[in-house]
Amino acid sequence: MPEQWKEAHVTPIYKKGRKKQPSNYRPVSLTSVVCKLMEKLVRKQVMEHLNVNKLLTDSQYGFRNKRSTVLQLLKVLDHWTEILDDGNCLDVLYLDFSKAFDTVPHCRLTSKLQAHGIQGSVLEWITDFLTGRKQRVSINGSLSEWLPVRSGIPQGSVLGPVLFIIYINDLPDLVKNFAMLFADDTKIYAQVNNEYEHRSLQDDLSRLMQWSEKWQLSFNAAKCKVLHYGRNNRHFEYSMGNGQAKVTLQSAEEEKDLGVIFTTDLKFSRHIATAANKANRIVGIIRRSFRYLDKPMLAQLYKSLIRSHLEYANTVWCPMKQADIDHLERVQRRATKLITVMKDLSYPERLRTLKLPTLVYRRARGDMIEVYKILHNLVDSTDQSPLHLADQGATRGHSFKLQKRYCRTALRAHAFSQRVVDKWNSLPEAVVSSPTLNAFKNSLDRHWSGCTNLYNYRD
Repeated sequence: MPEQWKEAHVTPIYKKGRKKQPSNYRPVSLTSVVCKLMEKLVRKQVMEHLNVNKLLTDSQYGFRNKRSTVLQLLKVLDHWTEILDDGNCLDVLYLDFSKAFDTVPHCRLTSKLQAHGIQGSVLEWITDFLTGRKQRVSINGSLSEWLPVRSGIPQGSVLGPVLFIIYINDLPDLVKNFAMLFADDTKIYAQVNNEYEHRSLQDDLSRLMQWSEKWQLSFNAAKCKVLHYGRNNRHFEYSMGNGQAKVTLQSAEEEKDLGVIFTTDLKFSRHIATAANKANRIVGIIRRSFRYLDKPMLAQLYKSLIRSHLEYANTVWCPMKQADIDHLERVQRRATKLITVMKDLSYPERLRTLKLPTLVYRRARGDMIEVYKILHNLVDSTDQSPLHLADQGATRGHSFKLQKRYCRTALRAHAFSQRVVDKWNSLPEAVVSSPTLNAFKNSLDRHWSGCTNLYNYRD
């Protein structure tokens, strides 16, 4: 492998926390473009081998085809609300690796690749790709001296993420309860009503600590947290390490999980407020940056810069409270007033003029699109699908009719798998049986063209 392919300029990307703290930045490597082309070829063959032989754990959602952050969050939230609906308590442990990509030992990674059946010239190329690398930091045009890279997987490379998920592929096998991963973002959870169930989850955590010591991929105990769900939760404590190194996990009221803020009431008002505030700031930036805006310009700016913040993962956090619905809609209401000549029009009239539907309509449409993708296998939902088809012999309707289950709590009734049933079942056969996703979207828009909440969200 050419030496130039092994050189990288490291650029620090801010993650979270205090901006003056260097540990709160992720080092991303800018590598050779030609090398990335070669990495794509190798990655394609490696992933094909892993998928054909079903070698990757079902708990891993990161960097895999037909899997996404939204799909993982939908599945865990459906399971959590089911546990809580049955009157049980739930503890979720969020685990944070310490510089995960940068500390992977090359020799141990090679052994894991061999264990997954990656051998011969492909293994030799990957080994050469990892060894003999050097890097320097680039900040504002200033460069540091070159330093050798003795361990780790380059963040920013094409092949790196695949190598990492192979390295931690056996981690969920140690968990007796439930584990979910998105690359290095790991959470384990369990129903916890008594001391026995608490010890079971603590044992899972202890086994993960043993794994981290064996494979030299340590957890940052100070950043690991536990969230307690359930009205009668006893708030058990969980610890990492032994003796003087023993650390008790911090109990938190909220945690940002794959871009969505989860709170212990699972009502997502905190996330909605954060998303609305971020979108409002962008509205202010647009107002101060443009002296003139016409309708096409505003529509394009709004769709690309503002609405994305208001809609990311909205199938997960769809608001329950009218106050939260109003909070989101006010952002769009404010954005549509940026065109001076439209200020005197009512909100529904501005939406019709700009051809922008209400966010309420957009969320309902997004729910239906997600259902279509799951039922038509456009996402990998084979494991623990949140949706269940109804018995066609005992029901009327189209061929993809969903089963609605009994719910004891409003929280469970509002979960994705329950709230979408009535709307989905009311759609005609011609819509739900559309041959492609784009065809479904067009058919759905035509079918719902007369909906009252298209431009008036309070109807």
